[in-house]
Amino acid sequence: MNKEQIKELLKDIQLDEGKIDNVIKKQHAVDNIKTISDLNYQMTKLQYSLCCSAPKKVDIRLIAKLINEGLVKHESILKGLIKEDFKSEDKAKEFIKQNDFSEEEILKKIQKLKDEYVSQNLIIKQMRNSMPYIDFKIVMDSLKDYNVKEEVKNENKRDWLSEGLLLNLKSPKDNKQVTNKLLNDHLARTKGVVVTRFPPEPNGSLHIGHAFAINLSFEYAKKFGGYTYLRFDDTNPRNESEELTNNIIKDVEWLGFIPYKITASSDHFEEMIEMSKKLIKKNKAYICFLDGEELKRRRMKFQEERDKGNFDPSILSPYRMTPTKVNLEEFEKMLQGKYAEGKACLRFKMDLESKNPLMLDLVGARVIDMEHHRRKKNFMVYPTYEFALCVADSLEDVTHSFCSREFFTRQESYHWLLRELELYEPVQWEFRRLNLSNTILSKRKLNALGLSFDDPRCYSIAGMRRRGIPPSAINKFVQSVGITISDTIIDVKIFESFIFTELFKTSKTTSCITDPIKIYLNCEKQSLYDYFKISSKVIYIDGSDFMEKPTDDFMRLTPYNSVGLIGLGEIKFKKFENDGIRCDFISVKSEVFSKPKKFIQWIYNLDFKVELRMYSSLFKSFNPEEVGYLNDIDLENSLKVVDGYCNSEILESKPEDSYQFIRKGFFCCDKDSDFDKKKLVFNKTLGLKNFK
Repeated sequence: MNKEQIKELLKDIQLDEGKIDNVIKKQHAVDNIKTISDLNYQMTKLQYSLCCSAPKKVDIRLIAKLINEGLVKHESILKGLIKEDFKSEDKAKEFIKQNDFSEEEILKKIQKLKDEYVSQNLIIKQMRNSMPYIDFKIVMDSLKDYNVKEEVKNENKRDWLSEGLLLNLKSPKDNKQVTNKLLNDHLARTKGVVVTRFPPEPNGSLHIGHAFAINLSFEYAKKFGGYTYLRFDDTNPRNESEELTNNIIKDVEWLGFIPYKITASSDHFEEMIEMSKKLIKKNKAYICFLDGEELKRRRMKFQEERDKGNFDPSILSPYRMTPTKVNLEEFEKMLQGKYAEGKACLRFKMDLESKNPLMLDLVGARVIDMEHHRRKKNFMVYPTYEFALCVADSLEDVTHSFCSREFFTRQESYHWLLRELELYEPVQWEFRRLNLSNTILSKRKLNALGLSFDDPRCYSIAGMRRRGIPPSAINKFVQSVGITISDTIIDVKIFESFIFTELFKTSKTTSCITDPIKIYLNCEKQSLYDYFKISSKVIYIDGSDFMEKPTDDFMRLTPYNSVGLIGLGEIKFKKFENDGIRCDFISVKSEVFSKPKKFIQWIYNLDFKVELRMYSSLFKSFNPEEVGYLNDIDLENSLKVVDGYCNSEILESKPEDSYQFIRKGFFCCDKDSDFDKKKLVFNKTLGLKNFK
């Protein structure tokens, strides 16, 4: 291909003569254009940009192929691919998948920032941090008419992240390291912003306690213009699966949080294997052949002897003094699968003078003979949580590592390992676990009860979603409880008040009756049709809205009291019929109509039956753990299924649609509904009794 042919090619993509002449002068760009042509790919503006901007080391054929397949849709993704310089097509496609947000997702995030009166400049900054490879034309177009140039301060708005111990956390630039180079290199990579992570293990479902941790990690980073990783702590392939991983991603996004990147500890396994060898060479790790029970026994024995002044390390493990060369050979055998599970492990050689039991030569890696679900590879040797968490934090430049309070004793081992590996050390801080009354959150204990991860009686994220609890209620509640290090149990009624507030604002109101009573109306049929389009003189009311022998406080229909029908008129008891009650009817359109003291709901007919799942507390006690949760569970009474009857508009429902059924409470359309057969199921989210 000669220069004239290249010029004609560039004219086809509407490039002006000046730009074409400049390109022809750049031999590297010309060579790239020839490469694209040789591949028989159509020259587009994105292919042109690739030719002009890709350095020599970048695999231009790989990126050109992705452009030709339509996977690269704009310049930002292209720049990201060039920057990351992927050698694998699968990894490049995964990068595109993680960073190619739809216009709807982008605008939703921008609107959320606008609703908080975030300034235009800060919106741009936060979008660049959280979604660096999106089409920024969408962002700029959406901000054309947005005039908030600086933050709007609301003195009445409580900033939950500016309270208590969080105020004492160091900023990234003030987080001193063993060497200035470690800190300076870190700041150069992150530009000094706050970087956090939410690191769930993909072995179960998230619950309301995790919602607190998610809010803390994402909102703290956002407050300081930073970003948050969703990183999976996938160090035990026996307990993990791709399905659980995907469920967690859905949960986090449903709560309204979009991670900067989705990563996993397994992304760094190869580096951790090399780090293990480094520790062995530094005489800071060794291969141990004790089984689990013997290892525990020796730890206890060592502590007893140490208290007497005997610091003999061989009590802890007879393998502690094995020569470095032998340890390296044994580690290679582990990697080659020459040891069965439980027969050998890598242990850190730690400071035995520390009184912290987690400094007694933690296990850093062990043999697990199983393919990893994410990496599709059997590593044979898998790092432990204690190894992977801190190393992944450092490799991903996390500035603030948040953990629940029970991990406090791990701080010392966390920093010990990073110092021995000469890696950047994040700020580590522990918060109290969020405990809710009248429930348990332990996945192990819930599994023992035979409950599914999305059972609406559980306070898992999936269970709360299925029950109809809006994400805004969850987020506002967990932010309201404050940040401390002391454990307390929050009354579930407080959470319910947040649920009520959110549902009251957003739910559609409609009629739904149970135990229906047939009402015959004494009136002109034609007038009912003319005014209300009702073709029958029969309606139905809820069974609880009539009392033959009323109590003093009963204000609805009785043989002695009339009652209003919402939007229809007034009925007065006339007599009992074989299958119902006959009433005189006065239309709201009538001149003699006078407003009754009480109005009740009603429906046209019983054609639209729905299943109502009436959920209540799974446990009887405020603190089920205190009395023994297995004895406290109330499975039988925690779910009652009854028939309900609605009007025809209920058939328009979709899963997760929320309704306020008049005087019944808030209900959510369940995924068990059969929409083709018009058999709808509704879960009770919350009653109205305590919120009038």
